[in-house]
Amino acid sequence: MDPAAPDGPTNAPGSDAFRALKAELAECREELERVRAEEKLRSSDLSLLGRFGNLLLGCTDLAEALQTSEQMLSQLLPDCTGTIYPLIDGEGLAEATHLWGVPVVETALQASASDCLCMDRKRVQRGGSEDPASLCAHFQLNGGESDFATACVPLFAQGESLGWVTLTAPVPPGIAKLQRAIFATDQLALALGNLKLRQNLRDLSVRDPLTGLFNRRYLAESLGRELARSQRRGLKVAVMTFDLDHFKDFNDNYGHQAGDAVLVAFARMLQTNSRNEDIACRHGGEEFVVIMPEMVLDVAERRAQEIMQSLTTISVVHEGQALPSITTSIGIAIFPDHGKTPDRLMAQADLALYRAKSLGRNRAEVATEDLGLV
Repeated sequence: MDPAAPDGPTNAPGSDAFRALKAELAECREELERVRAEEKLRSSDLSLLGRFGNLLLGCTDLAEALQTSEQMLSQLLPDCTGTIYPLIDGEGLAEATHLWGVPVVETALQASASDCLCMDRKRVQRGGSEDPASLCAHFQLNGGESDFATACVPLFAQGESLGWVTLTAPVPPGIAKLQRAIFATDQLALALGNLKLRQNLRDLSVRDPLTGLFNRRYLAESLGRELARSQRRGLKVAVMTFDLDHFKDFNDNYGHQAGDAVLVAFARMLQTNSRNEDIACRHGGEEFVVIMPEMVLDVAERRAQEIMQSLTTISVVHEGQALPSITTSIGIAIFPDHGKTPDRLMAQADLALYRAKSLGRNRAEVATEDLGLV
């Protein structure tokens, strides 16, 4: 027997080699468990992203898409606080409409597009407490925050800026799933762009392009629907028709562009003086109609006086020139007192309007049963 030979196998239990092999095996098992956990999480996240995309496809309006996004993003990014900032059309402002999580740093409830660096740079803006210069202006620091990380992800679709999503998280762990968040916000941006396009197409069919009020087609559809609903519930409906006084002479003296400016100003005044349930329409030319559900006669007459008073406060400037003030004549008809069908009610309101014009204009008249309707 060779005295230099070892007494037993080098990997025998208790040997250094055995212990090293056992430790290596344990590390392999830990690594395998870690990979399995990551794969499970990745699979779960991909499933969530797929479900998110399908839910967005089924959304019919902006509010539903944003609510769905809040719920799904809170599941996808449970370790982050999130805020969705959709831009308000035509105002350059964004509102923090949907939030989730416990904030580690306060963000403004309203901000301009210029307040977020990601909107100007059109790419993700990462920042954090270690680099205050990297933070967007909509973060509101009070000096008492712990270490945190931030990421602002822009919402762009079809070349248009739609807003942004802000994510914040404590450090550690920071924002660990940023790439998945970017993929999710890309889905949201595409959905918002499609919904906006769909809304624009819908508006083209029912909106007057100059004033933004509903058009004659929508007026006919809405009046029939409101009368049927009110008849079932035994309620009144007021209809007001408006005609701007001496508008043809105004156009002749100041031009059609100035006339358009006046029509737009009058339409805005009508919207300001309308309830959420009222339906303001441009009937054509200088004629307007407002359908006022669940409104009785004395309230309608008071509203007509308020509208005429509001009109006296309007100042319209066109191409640097202050235009003269205008007045309107108003006809009022009440369902079912003055008519039980849309055509008869509108005819009664029109006859009351003609009466107001014949009596000197700048006044409101109420339909009566002896106005000559056949």
